[in-house]
Amino acid sequence: MTSINSKNTAGILGLLAVAIFLGSLVFFGIANREFSFWDDFISRLGAKGAPNALVWNLIGFVVVGILLFGFGLCYGLLLRDRLLAVLLSFFGLGFAFIASPVDFSDSEVSKVHVLAVCLGLACWLLGLSRMGYNPQLSQKIRNRANVTAVLLLAAITGHVLGGWAMPMTHRLVFGIVFGWTAITSLELLLVKESSDQKTT
Repeated sequence: MTSINSKNTAGILGLLAVAIFLGSLVFFGIANREFSFWDDFISRLGAKGAPNALVWNLIGFVVVGILLFGFGLCYGLLLRDRLLAVLLSFFGLGFAFIASPVDFSDSEVSKVHVLAVCLGLACWLLGLSRMGYNPQLSQKIRNRANVTAVLLLAAITGHVLGGWAMPMTHRLVFGIVFGWTAITSLELLLVKESSDQKTT
């Protein structure tokens, strides 16, 4: 696979993941009259007993997770970093496993759901850290990774310090993750020439 084809593949997979997730969130959020875009966890759309829970979990989490897996794998390999490819693709797998229907109790299924979120985010944050401190990558990639990691930690810290509730933290984290994915994907598709070991 040529470098251009690799960039296009990664960019398309990333944008598809973002578009399908946002489109599904809006569609299923509107379809569920009990769901609040402001106050509820996004996971509530796939909770036990929620309208269209199965379809949301399949599209909003499994399909998007598979796309994120492909994006992470392609992007890491494009940057010639196999460990990065593993970390970013594992985030996609973790995202897919969020489809385990939460019931907001101490049940085993809810524990799997929370574990998938935590492990996925940990892999993603480690991937950002690896990019941020890799001198072989372009400064643009490193800066974007570092700024994104700081924003992610700030979102979590804000909740720990009582600045906002967990559902808001949930939205901030999702926004940061998909924001980075969208920007990175667009750059891969729009920037014609680059060097990944000084590459975009």
